[in-house]
Amino acid sequence: MTVVGVNTFPYAWNTPAIDSVRRLADMGYRSFELVCHPPHLPLESYDAGSRRELSALLDRVGAVHSSVNLPSLDHNLASPWPQMRDFSVEQFRQTIDLASDIGISCVVVVPGRLSPLVPAGMEERTAFLRGCIERLLPHAQSRGVRLAIENVPMAAFPDAGTLGTFVRSIGSRDVGVCYDLANAHFYGEDPAAGLRELADLIQVVHVSDTTRTVWRHDPIGMGDVPYAGIPAVLEQIGYDRAIMLEIIDPDPEGAIISSHDLLVQAGYPECTGASV
Repeated sequence: MTVVGVNTFPYAWNTPAIDSVRRLADMGYRSFELVCHPPHLPLESYDAGSRRELSALLDRVGAVHSSVNLPSLDHNLASPWPQMRDFSVEQFRQTIDLASDIGISCVVVVPGRLSPLVPAGMEERTAFLRGCIERLLPHAQSRGVRLAIENVPMAAFPDAGTLGTFVRSIGSRDVGVCYDLANAHFYGEDPAAGLRELADLIQVVHVSDTTRTVWRHDPIGMGDVPYAGIPAVLEQIGYDRAIMLEIIDPDPEGAIISSHDLLVQAGYPECTGASV
């Protein structure tokens, strides 16, 4: 069953992940995309006891179709520098371990950033990223975690065509796609068309609002993403996982509620979860 969940990015600087899950569960959500970002959710310093406590909470609230997301500013799987790729692979190894430890089976992967002035060619960026994914995939599989590679405007594969070609070339059911509607719209892609093109690969869908002038992840209604027709497309392609509200706003709960209300009016699912 498709559910609407929440990405915890707006809590990154001021609320521990476990407290954000409690707050969102009290609002009725049971699908979460936890953002790895200190102090919200660190990696190495997040000890075994903290992991057990967060895992128990996710189990208690009946979390479904959840994921873990490592933001892209501090790593780069498509870097021309081998040292940066090594560092980035290690960051994702730790993220995979964290996800597995807390009972989440999906990690969102930004496929490396490109220089806006002298970007790597398709052959180079594909080779860089393939090498990293091939190093990560056995570890992810051993921990019961899938990788969902995201369409990001400044990343190696920003559109459905190039992203789908790359992911299909890996040839593993454990590597799919996280499709972000706002990212697609800002890049100039029709989100509905992108969803159809990637139908066999999508593991997570992100929704927020933006224009095509300035890249944003605003509350729904503040931009011009054509989100209204998306539920029909998701039904057509048989998508039955999470639609994650990835909204960055100083008032997270207010932005989440107002955005979800507008989405429900357009045919998206309502909250179905229980509070703690």
